Amino acid sequence: MDDEMQMQKTRLIHSGGVIEEEPSLTKAPELPRKSNKRYKFIRSIGFGGMKAVLLVLDIDTGREVAMAMMPDFRERPASDLERFVREARLTARLEHPNIVPVHDMGTDLSGAPFFTMKYLRGQSLATLLRRVRRGEVASEKEYSIERATQIFIRVCNAVLFAHSRRVLHLDIKPDNVNIGDFGEVLVLDWGLAMVMNGGDAAAGSHAGPARETRDGVAKGTPGFMSPEQVAGRNGELDERSDIYALGALLYTMLTLHCPLAGKSVEEIMAATVRGEIPSPSEAAAPDRPVPAALEAICRKAMALKPEDRYQSVAELRADIQAFAAGYAPAAENASPLRRTALFVNRNFLVTIMGAVIVVLATAVGYLLYASLSR
Repeated sequence: MDDEMQMQKTRLIHSGGVIEEEPSLTKAPELPRKSNKRYKFIRSIGFGGMKAVLLVLDIDTGREVAMAMMPDFRERPASDLERFVREARLTARLEHPNIVPVHDMGTDLSGAPFFTMKYLRGQSLATLLRRVRRGEVASEKEYSIERATQIFIRVCNAVLFAHSRRVLHLDIKPDNVNIGDFGEVLVLDWGLAMVMNGGDAAAGSHAGPARETRDGVAKGTPGFMSPEQVAGRNGELDERSDIYALGALLYTMLTLHCPLAGKSVEEIMAATVRGEIPSPSEAAAPDRPVPAALEAICRKAMALKPEDRYQSVAELRADIQAFAAGYAPAAENASPLRRTALFVNRNFLVTIMGAVIVVLATAVGYLLYASLSR
């Protein structure tokens, strides 16, 4: 009840599925001015939030890159500029194979801020899930349970690395995961990321001070925000808030729908703070059964209380890896019979050979006994 009262007091701004903080007037950060001759415009990729994304040719390197820029920067509060620059600098310092790399940043001759990053080919995880939902995937191999766990493990790798630098993503969702044409998995859009107190200097010193969002302001995407995030208890945000979002991501990958799909924003927020999330098996289609082990992992990651969730992404990843390798994850609390069945599945040929040897040995022993008895 206290969480619901707090949530009602929380001031929310809803735009494009994201709950954001009201803008504050702060001094815009300084950026080096770059020549317009280095980048050649090819085409527009899209527009989202406060960024326009263009495909441009980097003349210096001869490669195509994506350029994020803020074309209407003169009409925006300085806090938007600060957030734009923080995202670029913070992402540039999170160098990891599963995090989109940033190459360059500055302002063009008109003063518009920009940063360039790897041009992402392939599709977002959200697009892939929509294709699976519509039955458009080429084969089951393109999106099987095994494939889903491989993708999820790589997302965990990216978030675990960010946490090692004391950085929270705070907006993990299928739209922010890119699946490359050759199996690459990249986590992107660190615009809501927060550097926790004591953050790594490499991640935080040049990215600006640790962003402090006052209590009573919710930021994130409904359905993927943790209960403490929804309630605006921003002083309580830590790694376990991202772990909740990872659980919601896994939920979506298993059911092909985000948690509480079809509900209004207000209904999603209220159900989140009460912990009233249907289990994945209840939300999944009958023809896509959810393995009990993955459901247990999902429910533990999305526990209402942070202390009941996984306490680190490493723990969550270990359980997913155990499932992928044919073992019972810790969250499942598997019975001895279940563990025995998993052992047989993992060692099927050895088990069959052992059984054959036992049968043969028994038969030979019986024949010898019968012969000696005669």
